[in-house]
Amino acid sequence: MPLSRYLTILLLPLLCACAALQKPRLDYTPGAVVETLSSAVALSVHATDHAMAGNGYLVYRRPDQVRLVVLSPFGTTLFELFALGERIVLVYPSQATAYSGRFDELPDRGGAQGWRLLRWVLEIDPPAAERTSATVERMGRQGFIEKVQFENGLVTAKSAPGGEQVFYTDYALVSGVPLAGGIELRDGRDGRILLRFDEPEVNTPLDDGAFTPRLDGMTILPLSAIQGL
Repeated sequence: MPLSRYLTILLLPLLCACAALQKPRLDYTPGAVVETLSSAVALSVHATDHAMAGNGYLVYRRPDQVRLVVLSPFGTTLFELFALGERIVLVYPSQATAYSGRFDELPDRGGAQGWRLLRWVLEIDPPAAERTSATVERMGRQGFIEKVQFENGLVTAKSAPGGEQVFYTDYALVSGVPLAGGIELRDGRDGRILLRFDEPEVNTPLDDGAFTPRLDGMTILPLSAIQGL
């Protein structure tokens, strides 16, 4: 038997298996965007001096309103993150303490540094009609040059000049809208934030109160006072 035919016979099952594992292209409506999102989440944060993991839930309203709640294994709230525009509030109910300020005031320690990029992470282009797969370099809305990777018209990765990267994985259609099932943020050093969605709901009405922190009885400190998440 010729060697080429022998190799073809050996490789054919492997090639077929790879073809079977390829995910089908999402049949989405161009321009369909996530206006609101509510979902259970699994979160992990890794840094040189800090690591944490937990479950909770997230609500989001386009373009820049976010609330993230992280729960303990017993179901109590470990901390809450509220974001609106350039402002961020971190609330720790068990300590009756909240930290408030601008994103750029987050300290460079304790796993907090990765959250500076939250607004950049949430800025995702609407699904493109051309469904192209390419990498483009452009001026981003945060005021710096970014590289954006598209696959089938969907953003799958972005990178910033400081080495920061974000990856959007496991896209699926939710109420007709493409949604990444997982987001991974790397801060260009050793920091990493992983977020995965479970049973997300897209474009349902959200009350304004969902994005308003309850600070009655709380000691409010500047973000610079945070020792770790």
